[in-house]
Parts: sequence; C-alpha cells; structure tokens
Amino acid sequence: MDYKRVFETMVGQTAQYLIDNKLKTMVLGISGGLDSTVTSAICREVVNRYPEQQFKFIGVSLPCSSNSVEENDSAAKAMKAFCTECWVENLQAQYLLMKATCEQRYPSTRISQGNIKARLRMIYLYNIASVTGGLVMDTDNLTEHNLGFWTIHGDVADYNPIGGLWKHEVYELCKYLFTECYTDEDDPRHVALCAAYGIIPTDGNGVEAGGDMAQIAPGHTYEEVDDILNTYLTQGDDEQQMKRLLDAYGAETVERVLTRHRNSAYKRKRMPLVIERSLYE
Repeated sequence: MDYKRVFETMVGQTAQYLIDNKLKTMVLGISGGLDSTVTSAICREVVNRYPEQQFKFIGVSLPCSSNSVEENDSAAKAMKAFCTECWVENLQAQYLLMKATCEQRYPSTRISQGNIKARLRMIYLYNIASVTGGLVMDTDNLTEHNLGFWTIHGDVADYNPIGGLWKHEVYELCKYLFTECYTDEDDPRHVALCAAYGIIPTDGNGVEAGGDMAQIAPGHTYEEVDDILNTYLTQGDDEQQMKRLLDAYGAETVERVLTRHRNSAYKRKRMPLVIERSLYE
C-alpha cells in the first residue's frame, strides 16, 4: 500500500468534510495508543495545510485509574506534538460515582465498567465539540470495527479518517510517518509516533490484563487476526481458504476471532434501528 497516498487522502478528505459542513474544530480523546496518535497527526496536518480556515485541533487525555503510566506518558507526547489546544482531565471520580449509581440496581461487570468509562469520555468530548463548533474524531480501525471492539455511544464518534485501515495497516501508516515524514529524532511528532508504535495496545478500560490481543487472540498478531477477518469477509466459508486459515493459525484462534465478529454483528447495523413508516401506514 502507498502510505504517502493514504496519508494525503486522509488529510485532504478530513479538511474537505470540515469545510463542507462549516466546522472549525476537531476534538479528540487522546489515549496515547496507536490509533489516536495517528489520527492526531492527520488532524494537525489539516490545521497546518489550511491556515485560511483557522481550524483548531483540541486534544484531551481523559484517564481513569485503569490507564497505565505508559499510556498517559504517550498521550502527553501526542498532545505536545500535534494539538493546538490540549489538557488532561482525570475522570476517575466521575467514573466511581456513575459506577456506584448503576450498581444500585444491578451488579456491574468488567465490560460494563469499561463501557461506563467510554461513555463518560463521550459526554466530555461532545460537550467540547458542541461549544466550539466542531466534531468529535473517531479512531476505530477496520479490525476493531469487525470485532465489535468498541462501545456503542462511547468511543464511536463523528468522523473517522483511519476507519478503512486494518490495524496492521495503521501500524504501517504510523511507521511511514516517523520514518518518511517526521524523521528528526528530536521532533516531538517523531517522538510521539514512535512511542505510540511501541506501546502495547489496550482499551484503556482495564477489561483484561495483557492488552487487546489477550482478549482477541492470545499469542497472535494483528496481522494474523486481520488475515482471518479479511479472508472471511471476502471469501466467506470457502473450503480451501478456511483450511489455509486453520492450518496457519489453528482452529481455536480462527473460531475465537470469527465468533467475536459474528456476535458483534448487531453493533455494525445502522443505529438506531427504526420501524419504517411503510409497515404501518
């Protein structure tokens, strides 16, 4: 893949969307992970290349106690490198209050607790976008989308420049940026992208120790998971292709990935689901 072309397209299309919709601000929750850091690089290029539009890129780090020191440090590097305005807002107190409120009726689980954190971040970011005439940037990639690895009304936002890339391709785009675009090792952009490239991907919600791959396919890589998903989406249950996947990755891993994909199908439907008027008129 030509990652120079990918990056240029993402910057140009994002800018055009803002112009077409008379928006002035891009708002992003910066976790310090790969996806939010690469999206930050795209947003800053939009600001730099279209000075006449006076765009702003507001980045906010919204940690809870489940975010690691490494993630928070990486987020700080990304904010320093790319944002026109940025700050840290710790949401631990708000999370504990909402968790306690929810648990008055039903006990929570690790997943439901993670969803509370994601939805609190959503409230905070959308408030900023509302009062600054902007939109909230989405950072979910194609792998996460097809695994349901996101929270409805949480970390799904308005506009997603990297949503067409598989996770391993986001890694390659990041590598292109720090090896071809921002090559000076003292450049804060280089520093931030390298930090994000090397960090263990997590959801920041403390759902499971060991990072995202511990939940998805322990012992495997994103490139392997992407191969399983892409093959299934393009070839279906083709006997020869399924045999290749089973031989390469084992039945347990293939089934684990595809089960996550199938079980999260409801998330990928148009939301909200509406009863059409034609059914009762």
